Amino acid sequence: MSRPILVCATLCLTVGAASADVFEFLPDGTMVQRGLPEASAAPAPAVSRRATPTTVPASRAQYRALAEDVALAYAGGPGPRAAGLDALTFQRVFVALVRQESGFNPRAVSPAGAQGLGQLMPGTAKLLGVTDAFDPHQNLNGAARYFTQQLARFKDVRLALAAYNAGPHRVEQYGGIPPFAETRNYVASITAATGLRAPAADPASVTPVAEASTPSPDTQRSISVWQY
Repeated sequence: MSRPILVCATLCLTVGAASADVFEFLPDGTMVQRGLPEASAAPAPAVSRRATPTTVPASRAQYRALAEDVALAYAGGPGPRAAGLDALTFQRVFVALVRQESGFNPRAVSPAGAQGLGQLMPGTAKLLGVTDAFDPHQNLNGAARYFTQQLARFKDVRLALAAYNAGPHRVEQYGGIPPFAETRNYVASITAATGLRAPAADPASVTPVAEASTPSPDTQRSISVWQY
């Protein structure tokens, strides 16, 4: 009578997978180890090495919406009124200005060193009380204050845009929009985007500094203050 074959199975666990070994005891007492195929298992999902941001960056559409809100907060001030801009027109002009300056990128830096959504130069930002030009709220409020100051000063949206781009001292120096291709294209692009009709001739309601007999103290001070 033959002796039965004894089969003893032990389970060996390893990290991430399981395998089994079978030990057979033959009639002569010999133990034979046999390996069973590993059980198939779905691979563990790969873990991304890319860091998951704790906050989702704001989109450019959100920065545009912020620019619209800031514009409405300044739309009723003396600057827009002096230039004959109603609230919605001022809003459109300011939003187009921000788009032209930075494309709604709050981290934008120009070759000249202008920073943020409204591309404020460091000196101008300091005068406006902007301590962090890359903070969207601070930058847009500073840009709106600066732009409305130019509207109040020149009482013309095109001259104010030229002053924002080239500096108010340049507008005064040339008695109108300076003859710089960049500045003229800047003014034309924003006015076209907002549906403002171009005047028959360039506005020239400012007395050129070179032709003025004696600049007033206010004029002298303003030129030095906004000199970039």
